[in-house]
Amino acid sequence: MSFLTLQAVRKRYGQVAALDGIHLSVPLGSRTAVVGPSGSGKTTLLRIIAGYEVPDGGRVELDGQVLAEGASGVPAFRRGIGVVSQDGALFPHLSIAENIGFGLPRNQAGRDSQIAALVEMVGLDASMLQRRPDQISGGQQQRVALARALARKPRLILLDEPFSALDAGLRVSTRRAVADLLERSGVTTILVTHDQEEALSFADQVAVMREGRLAQVGSPRELYLRPLDAMIAAFLGDVILLPADVADGFAACAVGRISVDQDRRGPAQIMLRPEQISLDRKPPKPGDLRGRVTDIDFAGTFCTISVDLLAGESQDATGFLRLRRSLVEPLDRGDIVRIKIAGPAHLLDVDTRSDARDTRPE
Repeated sequence: MSFLTLQAVRKRYGQVAALDGIHLSVPLGSRTAVVGPSGSGKTTLLRIIAGYEVPDGGRVELDGQVLAEGASGVPAFRRGIGVVSQDGALFPHLSIAENIGFGLPRNQAGRDSQIAALVEMVGLDASMLQRRPDQISGGQQQRVALARALARKPRLILLDEPFSALDAGLRVSTRRAVADLLERSGVTTILVTHDQEEALSFADQVAVMREGRLAQVGSPRELYLRPLDAMIAAFLGDVILLPADVADGFAACAVGRISVDQDRRGPAQIMLRPEQISLDRKPPKPGDLRGRVTDIDFAGTFCTISVDLLAGESQDATGFLRLRRSLVEPLDRGDIVRIKIAGPAHLLDVDTRSDARDTRPE
């Protein structure tokens, strides 16, 4: 069931088409992540849903209510939508309790107990209620901002890069806590982010934007494993793209003859994710794909390994791979390794299109 629907939404700033015919359906109680490069229209889309901007054309509908149709629409404060921004936008002169209860009538019965319940809901200690925002951490500030947004019992929550200002470890833990909270509360949520890992781990549905349009919409797994084109593939994670000749369910390419996930013939571009490729230090056998480690860029938990592909018994390189991975078994420069491919390669569209295709199963 679609809870939020956008139909042919358009927005221009002068000669620039920020949004160029957006169609999007957001199910009730779901979490949707909108991702894309800078300037792709993510923030404009969020602001139109929130009511901070009006579209030049198209329609926005929430739970059967038309919020915007062309330049006319419901004011932001009447939409029942909560917004959490990147910096939390807390009032520095108010206490945590006053920030959370800012949108609640002061004479409302049970106001204090409602604020206390919200603090507990977002995983904060009640002792923080009398502190000011500058007396708590960045992650705690984001939870306070979420509690304030939930206080008005919104129909929809919009998260605008809410975790980007946090350090890496805190970002992950805060994101997980917020995702768990939103799932328990059943509030429909849209997250705008430039972080693909954040989008894939947070959302039930991911929408990739490009030049004001939705390039692809689907489940995180579907978009990661079966992106439509090279841009989407690269944006959602490390990727290996190879030219190939495809026939009879197999692709002939630089890493040998490997199976593909579609029935097509002729020249194509195929995609492998790094986790599909393993490097084995055991001596290669005749017929094995071999490689020579040429560089290892150590970065703590992960390393980037450069490998020259070797044809037959020759030491001449026929191509190369760059793989980012954790090293279970250490490798050294100059090592000859056996290369194995797990699973089929994915065939990418030959022609890149800007119109979104929903790739979720029927």
